[in-house]
Amino acid sequence: MIDYHIHTMLCNHAEYPMEAYIQMAVDIGLKQICFLDHLTIRKSEGELSMSPDEVPFYFQAVQTLRHRYDGVIDIKAGLEIDFNSAHTNLFQDIVDTYSFDVIGSSLHFLGNLNIVSRGSAWKHGILNTDYIYGLYLEQLEKMLDYNYFDVVCHLDLVKKFGWKSSISFDKEFNEILSKIKGRNLTVELNTSGYNHPVKEAYPSFNIIKKCHEAGIGITLGSDAHNPESVGRHFDRALSLLVSAGYKHLTTFKRRKPGKISLRNAC
Repeated sequence: MIDYHIHTMLCNHAEYPMEAYIQMAVDIGLKQICFLDHLTIRKSEGELSMSPDEVPFYFQAVQTLRHRYDGVIDIKAGLEIDFNSAHTNLFQDIVDTYSFDVIGSSLHFLGNLNIVSRGSAWKHGILNTDYIYGLYLEQLEKMLDYNYFDVVCHLDLVKKFGWKSSISFDKEFNEILSKIKGRNLTVELNTSGYNHPVKEAYPSFNIIKKCHEAGIGITLGSDAHNPESVGRHFDRALSLLVSAGYKHLTTFKRRKPGKISLRNAC
């Protein structure tokens, strides 16, 4: 089993040292983990992410742990870069400088609106749902115009607080999946949604099935911000993947995709 989405204290909203996450992963029998900590470039959100100046320390810390646990568990180094079209050149420079194993891209902000914040207007349901869904999908499609990343993280994160659109966005999602396939990107099955108000994984089972039908690879992450969350809900995730027809999970080494059999992952 693998967990390709684990955070560290550098993001300023995760708990405990990196080794605590590794030890939990070893204890529950994981074969690979990837630290995929936040890199968010926004004037008002620096406290929710490491800064670009901290990337060298972060990268070296993962390398040190990789060597320390060699033969025990395979530890990968990655980044979860929050999409911001104003800083894509910086993102490209960073990923070109370091030999990361995988780069994920995610979308948490629509302009000044943080769609995952418990203090946001979106959480409290006082915004037009159809408008926010439309804006989210529009920004996702723009994100896919860039090529500095390998994995699309929590694809339908906009549903976090349980708000559903009153109209269908199937056409827009289908176009996004077509673009993902054309770019040969991987989609993440992120289990953190089971602990959010929406009470389901990201993306939904319907989207997972469409990913399989389109031949899009899928990887697995808990989005752990504390050691107890490593590998959480993976029994449910595996059931979804098998039901959708998947037989393999996508893995990465130096940004080159590989795969592990779901049979061996269990």
